[in-house]
Amino acid sequence: MSAPTAQDSTPSVITPTYYGAGDLEKAARIQRVITPGGHPADFSQPGIPQQHRRVGNPMPAGLLSFASLFLLFGLYGLGAHHVRHPNVVVPLLVFYGGVCQNLIGWFEMFIGNTFSATIFLTFGSFALSYACCLIPTFGVIAAFTDPATGKPTEELEYAIGIFLIVWACIMVLFILAALRSSVAIVSCLSAAFFAFLLIGCGDLTANKHVSKAGYGFCFVAAACGIWAAMAGYWTPDTTLSWIRVSPIPLSKDE
Repeated sequence: MSAPTAQDSTPSVITPTYYGAGDLEKAARIQRVITPGGHPADFSQPGIPQQHRRVGNPMPAGLLSFASLFLLFGLYGLGAHHVRHPNVVVPLLVFYGGVCQNLIGWFEMFIGNTFSATIFLTFGSFALSYACCLIPTFGVIAAFTDPATGKPTEELEYAIGIFLIVWACIMVLFILAALRSSVAIVSCLSAAFFAFLLIGCGDLTANKHVSKAGYGFCFVAAACGIWAAMAGYWTPDTTLSWIRVSPIPLSKDE
């Protein structure tokens, strides 16, 4: 018997055959197994449609937090159901507004989105600072309370009015920075500007009608915030096409 040759000792290479490899529909499904970032798909949560992002999108949560706060301010400011003590908004200001938006802002900073990070960190700080004004431990209201009557003086409204006017000025900077973003974002920031401006002017002039107009703009800001949030949250993987909305982008190639 002759010795085996080198050719005989070499294992044969078998090329695997994929049935239906030319099927365009199956090819599209194979492409969806790998995310755009090159990561394998995760099917550990079958109840949630597969997402194809390298990192999650934090903006919908931040915009919903923004919208919910403005909606509550509008309702309480206009005296919905005769509520005179809106301190129930404090937990929302601290947790959903302050903590949530600050975390979202830092997350946006880490993924390189300076524009959104600046806005969310600013609104998160606004929510926490406004909550401090309503929490007795910080003594903000007590500093403006008349010891004889036990009631806040007019100085408190003037101080809050100046506080809101400063935030209206910050909104102007945000609006200028957002002119190439989308109609949803620009409308959201513009409505917030008018809300801060009118409420602040109403406190400074003791004109309740001006303040009520500002609280009306809170509803507009909330609606635009929900619009911008859902434009990023209602995706083709989770939502029907007739439900999804467009933020109407404003950016153009130069």
